[in-house]
Amino acid sequence: MMKKTVALFMTVLMVFSLAACGSGSDGKGDSKKEEDEKGGDSEVVLEFQQWFDNEMEEGYLQSICDDFYEETGIKIKLLSNPYADTKTQLEASAAAGTMADIVALDGGWIYDYAKQGLLAKLDGLYEDTGFDAKSVAEGTKVDKALYAQPIVNFPSMMAVNLDLLKSAGVDTLPETWSEFQEACEKVTDSGDNVYGFCSNMSTDNATSVEYLTAFAWNSGCSILTDDGKPFIADNEVLADTCEFLKGLIDAKVTSPGIYTMTDADKVEEFTNGRVAFIADSVAHMSNIREQAPDMNFTYMNMPHKDDYSGDSYVRVNNWAVGIGENCKYKEEAAKFIEYLLSPEVNADLCIHANAFPANSEAEPQYEDDSDAFKAIYDVYMNSNGVAEYYSMPTAEALMSAFIDGLVMYFDGDYDDVNDMLSEVQTQFDAAYE
Repeated sequence: MMKKTVALFMTVLMVFSLAACGSGSDGKGDSKKEEDEKGGDSEVVLEFQQWFDNEMEEGYLQSICDDFYEETGIKIKLLSNPYADTKTQLEASAAAGTMADIVALDGGWIYDYAKQGLLAKLDGLYEDTGFDAKSVAEGTKVDKALYAQPIVNFPSMMAVNLDLLKSAGVDTLPETWSEFQEACEKVTDSGDNVYGFCSNMSTDNATSVEYLTAFAWNSGCSILTDDGKPFIADNEVLADTCEFLKGLIDAKVTSPGIYTMTDADKVEEFTNGRVAFIADSVAHMSNIREQAPDMNFTYMNMPHKDDYSGDSYVRVNNWAVGIGENCKYKEEAAKFIEYLLSPEVNADLCIHANAFPANSEAEPQYEDDSDAFKAIYDVYMNSNGVAEYYSMPTAEALMSAFIDGLVMYFDGDYDDVNDMLSEVQTQFDAAYE
């Protein structure tokens, strides 16, 4: 867990928003040299596969690539798709050994891709290009080698439809589990297809388990022991969290189809006014504004246990990038990552992504003075960041196993939550052997 101090935040305006693009490419790596239109000179062309562009204003990421080309003569070809499609295409290209030159990486994918030899080691490339990384956020390492570099950071919170709360007579944002369930019950009207809470639980995006674990994290829970091993079974707060979430489902205050919902489905439920609370990345704030420009909404942290009075914790994530091992021009690809991390570019990227910088020397001058943005900033600045799953081997598979166990428990296949957690612990332990 990362303790964020006031001093740090006064000097570093940090992040909360992702971005994504859509192009329909098959995602196969194809670094090459093309003939320059003006004189026949060849130029390096690198493919960058990501979901970032779809979550920022249209054309912004391309403008960064254009500026980089003007400075370096290295052309970046964007392969842009929503998160779920990007994941599918990366999996296919990984299996075929044709990964794009530069790829966006979810934290749960990095360990597996690194172990499979599909990602280049960034630390060696930084040395080759002379890049000084002392001011940038530490990336994800596997066997002590750096494979993924964060370019912006962002928290995940609870988006709140204030109009639905007001119409249901809920005047204050809930802070505890019991207050949250009471608010959800007041809002829910199945006849009008309106519900209290929604979170995606599809294993197509196994990181969705983090949204649910965040209820435990903000109640002072850790799912790792002091020596970094899984702490799932016999974890009292985690068990209480699972029981609380099952209580929401049993009370029928959650959106129908929650088990198969994707991120996009969840946001659509929210923007269409069918749910009051969604556990979500603040990266989707731009999507919410585009899809529901008149909505009165805000953000809050996940509610905590009624008897908890300790520090506040918030799930943090990032946009991370890596370089495919099959990339023919690795140093040029590293220069693009370094460009994204340069103070001026990183600050501007954060403004457009509603994120916090990965470079401590970047100083974004945020222009968003909305209540929603201020709420995000306030929660982030006054909380500890946590992202425990990303340090785990085969993190994607482990998160999927936890989601599967939760669904079975919610459906009644386990009578006792501790039996479910013990089974999940067994699967986690196997990954550490």
